[in-house]
Amino acid sequence: MPKICLITLGCPKNVVEGESIAGLLRQGGWELTTDLASADTAVVHTCSFISDAKKESEDAIDALCALKKSGALKQIAVTGCLVQKEGRALQKKFREVDVFAGTGSMGGIVSLLSRGRAFELGQPGGLLEPGAPRLLSSALPSAYLRVAEGCGHKCTFCIIPRLRGSYKSRAKESVLAEAEELVACGIKEINLIAQDTTLYGMDLYGKHALPELLGKLAGIRGLKWIRLMYAYPNTITRALTDVIRDEKKICKYIDMPVQHVSGGVLKRMGRAGGVKKIIAGLKENIPGLTLRSTLIAGFPGETEREFNELASYVSEGWFDHLGVFEYSPVAGTASSSYKGRVSAAVAGDRRAELMERQKTVVAARYGALKGKTVEALVEARKGAKTCKARAVFQAPEVDGGMTVRGDCRPGSFVKVKVTGQDGYDLKGEL
Repeated sequence: MPKICLITLGCPKNVVEGESIAGLLRQGGWELTTDLASADTAVVHTCSFISDAKKESEDAIDALCALKKSGALKQIAVTGCLVQKEGRALQKKFREVDVFAGTGSMGGIVSLLSRGRAFELGQPGGLLEPGAPRLLSSALPSAYLRVAEGCGHKCTFCIIPRLRGSYKSRAKESVLAEAEELVACGIKEINLIAQDTTLYGMDLYGKHALPELLGKLAGIRGLKWIRLMYAYPNTITRALTDVIRDEKKICKYIDMPVQHVSGGVLKRMGRAGGVKKIIAGLKENIPGLTLRSTLIAGFPGETEREFNELASYVSEGWFDHLGVFEYSPVAGTASSSYKGRVSAAVAGDRRAELMERQKTVVAARYGALKGKTVEALVEARKGAKTCKARAVFQAPEVDGGMTVRGDCRPGSFVKVKVTGQDGYDLKGEL
């Protein structure tokens, strides 16, 4: 069997898609390997959402091209968002690449590879129903489950609708069937993802169907944690917050990228306002809620007053976990032509200030946990009597974790007494 190495870059949505591509490749007769040196062919599944992601993707392609020139690789394929965004320009830039597949053509990856050289974009989309079992890339009992593809919003800084098309929900039966398969493989934590998870079902059923889906997922035996990622503020319903509050298997956790809290900036972003009211309502209706969010610093036209409003709000401690990005203009978006551009230096300073304020919030919050007992998932051993774990209020990859003293078995759920903190991580003992 020919050997193929798959390199997946970008967000969890790309991870799931990469796992689906891996499933298609295995079904098509390829042998998957993580050892690039032993591979005949390499595939890079790319991201291009922000400039740093585009650079990472291009650097990876460049490195593979060098290997092919040296004779270490026979074939290179590039898939995903960067292909859809750059089109033929990417093909001209990387002439050593044999196969290019846009977001609408990845389902045919096996056929494209068999042709030797190929270039297909297809209609913007994604592998929502790949037609082959996913090949999970982690041995942990935690996995992402994608409920929709594309986006129906018109944020002025975002190119996703152009790369992924309009919003398309999966049928409830399809989502539940995949969840059952994941649990049968030993998965105990499912993290729901989409460009906007809370819009789920509107295109198929004419209503917000996420509350009903969550209730059915909670009925799956063997599933312990269900976590909601990528919620959109203005598509969160009271029915959704009620099911999160009342269902024990659903983590009291919402990842809701708000981008900003100033009404003026949100309007220029093409997003609805009222963010502060929405967050206050969530905290009130779901006691003990952990809220993660992301912000953009230095959006075009962001005044000192608007930034100070955002900074003050961060200091008030509304966000339990927070990521901050400097505004990155993307060609083809409305905001890339906006006047009032904030300099890179100012945007960098604003990002640093927001993160410093959040660090103070986290220090106080984690400090208050000392001596308390929390539930955690053991992810790996760090030594004979130490392990790496993640508390119920910490999502995979993005929220830090815990170092726990005690004889822990990876994949198990344990009770941990918090003994201290180390930056964004906690320390504890069984």
